Amino acid sequence: MNKKILAFLPLLLLIILFTAAKQPQPQSALTADQILDRIKAELTCDWTEETVDTYKGGSGAMEVTGIATTFLATMDVLKRAKAMGLNFIITHEPTFYNHFDRTEQFAGDEIVAAKQKYIEDNGLIVLRFHDHWHRTQPDGIYKGITAKLGWEAYQKDGSQYFYEIPKVSLKKLGKQLKKKFEHSTIRVVGDIDMEVSKIGMVLGAAGSMRQIQSLQRDDVEVVIAGEVPEWETVEYIRDATSMGKKKALILLGHANSEEAGMDYCADWLKTFISEVPVAFVPAGDPFWSPGTK
Repeated sequence: MNKKILAFLPLLLLIILFTAAKQPQPQSALTADQILDRIKAELTCDWTEETVDTYKGGSGAMEVTGIATTFLATMDVLKRAKAMGLNFIITHEPTFYNHFDRTEQFAGDEIVAAKQKYIEDNGLIVLRFHDHWHRTQPDGIYKGITAKLGWEAYQKDGSQYFYEIPKVSLKKLGKQLKKKFEHSTIRVVGDIDMEVSKIGMVLGAAGSMRQIQSLQRDDVEVVIAGEVPEWETVEYIRDATSMGKKKALILLGHANSEEAGMDYCADWLKTFISEVPVAFVPAGDPFWSPGTK
């Protein structure tokens, strides 16, 4: 071999090694459990053993190709997540129609069986993220809807639950919310012409007692809530109105009241997970009015 070529070989080898080192190296795959460990580390609350925040499909040992956050892991959401290449679905509410996702009472039910089969056949992982997303500070669900409404400046003493907005009629407030939730059915109970500014937020299905306790405060005129049995807070408001009390209730629907919090969850996850794509996949409001179809 030519002596000049031999003399050049060490330099050539160094160039090759340097170029290889500069190339991006393939990242090792993350498992669902590894991602969950990162989530736990970022929360401001301790992770408790007694919780509904457990895997509802797949397992923590499975590799993650991408993360979808959602209010509900509906069949439609599962299919859209799969089409997007996101196999780890983080859902706020149950996958199997009851708070604890118990399926034993659905033995032989073709809907439940088909959903379970779809999750398994498509290598999906479903994790519920409810208790701890509410317990962390700030509460992720409330932070999401506060941002959606643009009410950060109206929070009273930094509270996520109480707001003082510019004075407006109850009717106009309902219309403002309708613009934010354009294709949804929003229901209002109370004097339509009453002027209000003091708002209490009780999202999801927190229950009538929490709603009524908020309404009992002097600094709350309107409670914005997700849902409630119609014979509870609804009737409390009707009686209060009959007595001349300045109280009202706006029901956004459970999904509308909490979904923005899972949109924010996707943004939050992106601050400490970069190895896989993260996206919000909306479940949407399940209700529709005959006048809108």
